[in-house]
Amino acid sequence: MPAHHQVDLLTLPLPHCWFEAETALPAHRFKAANLGTGSDALLGVARRTQGAELADKARPEDNTLDGAQRSFDTYFNVLRADDLPIPQYRAALGQTLKGCYLDVQTGVSLTDREIEVLSLGLHRLADWAQFPTTVDGADDTPWEAHSPSQLYRWKQQHHLFFVIVHGMLYLLHVLEEALDKSHAPVVRAILQDFAELMEASEVAFRLASDFSQEAYDTEIRPDMFAFDPHFSGLFYADHKELITRLRVLRRVGSDFGEELDRINAAITQSYEAHALVCLRFVGETSSLASKDETRVAAESIRNKYVKRTKTIAGFGKDG
Repeated sequence: MPAHHQVDLLTLPLPHCWFEAETALPAHRFKAANLGTGSDALLGVARRTQGAELADKARPEDNTLDGAQRSFDTYFNVLRADDLPIPQYRAALGQTLKGCYLDVQTGVSLTDREIEVLSLGLHRLADWAQFPTTVDGADDTPWEAHSPSQLYRWKQQHHLFFVIVHGMLYLLHVLEEALDKSHAPVVRAILQDFAELMEASEVAFRLASDFSQEAYDTEIRPDMFAFDPHFSGLFYADHKELITRLRVLRRVGSDFGEELDRINAAITQSYEAHALVCLRFVGETSSLASKDETRVAAESIRNKYVKRTKTIAGFGKDG
């Protein structure tokens, strides 16, 4: 495989670590008015998150994921660490956001507005990871873009999606604490940030699949099939944890209806984006993992999975 196809090794916490982490409110809050436009907005948050070093090396014996989940991580070049989630996450953010920006510079079909939605969500991650909003004396040496590669984009931008999901897990943990303390202003702020992350996740998902049908047919799908003929996103441990933990939203009172409506709408949009990607690349066919060749992947997403998620989150059948 050519070198430019290989994403850097990414170390992430195990998903359960977030619900054991000590929490702290952001010391710095990025102002949306300072976001910038288009790719400059993405460059701003990528520069903001540079400089954090990896807290500790991952130890295979500490990895509690099952075999299928470990295999999924291996495909995307991910290791796990069972300690110090926030320092680990800070390093992961810096690595991933730089890679994301460099890849975007090679050309994407996203609009400037979509990149700005993504960038604002990433700034919220940087807020909660305790990065200052500005860095005095920051290194502004130009970054050299990677050679364009569809397979590289598929894997690199999955890293971006992964760090967004980890940010959501942390916010759900902080939300639990705020609800326990009946701290309404903090609850509102967390829900607003969670909505922005959910909206950013939709853009990140579409970015990961921003390539041609030919690239999917000749590079992406063959690569997944060669790795595992039954490869599936259902093996992604962090997303499974996220869906389970969404139940905390059931505890949020009706006073926060506007924020909950925004989250509900963002969930709908995220699943619809996933369904549309499936329709674009595989049409009315099943996924690699499906044992039923008559089951249409997009319809499973639209009917089964989005309804399951909304039921767990307390949004009801009709959402």
